[in-house]
Amino acid sequence: MPIFVLGTLRPVASGEGMVYESLLRVRTEELVSQKLTKIPEDLLEQLASYAKELRRAIRMSAEKASLHHRIRERELEVLKGLLSEVLERRLEKVVSAAIEGRTLENALPFEAQLFQDLRISLEAYRSLISQAVEELDLRDRVYRRGHVLLVFAEDYPSVTDEEGRRRGPFKRGSIASLPPMLALLILDSGKARRLPSPQRTA
Repeated sequence: MPIFVLGTLRPVASGEGMVYESLLRVRTEELVSQKLTKIPEDLLEQLASYAKELRRAIRMSAEKASLHHRIRERELEVLKGLLSEVLERRLEKVVSAAIEGRTLENALPFEAQLFQDLRISLEAYRSLISQAVEELDLRDRVYRRGHVLLVFAEDYPSVTDEEGRRRGPFKRGSIASLPPMLALLILDSGKARRLPSPQRTA
């Protein structure tokens, strides 16, 4: 078990106590850097293992009011707080990168998935507002993920989609996010082409 300096709860021993120091260093770097910092894989393993040991020690403690019990509980809370700060800061960077169209490096798997989801959603949303701006009509706009993005090569008359909503007319060069069946109908006419959605990374 690591030894703590009372009042700071700072581990000063090697082994598991290094988890705190490593997480604190990651937090400091994350707050300073404008990009996602690299989180060592061994730290993720050590953090999960150490937290498991702390919880086990807390459960097995016979003296709930003892100093050692309180220290373990406090250390667990400190680790949670540090990790929460790190992930919140990283979330801001993921969202900013998606909005600004930047690449994302050093992302954890769930962060990379969020980034791709945000890019796809933002593209669909931007196509919606592009159409709204083109038509100068913000009424009854509904964002629907999964629609198909089209750019019109020629003017196209208004048409009713499968939901009974009137779409268009569309001007040459305008972009629209449309339900799949309607998009297929327009594509078959040869008067529009499909815009690719961002590709998901493995």
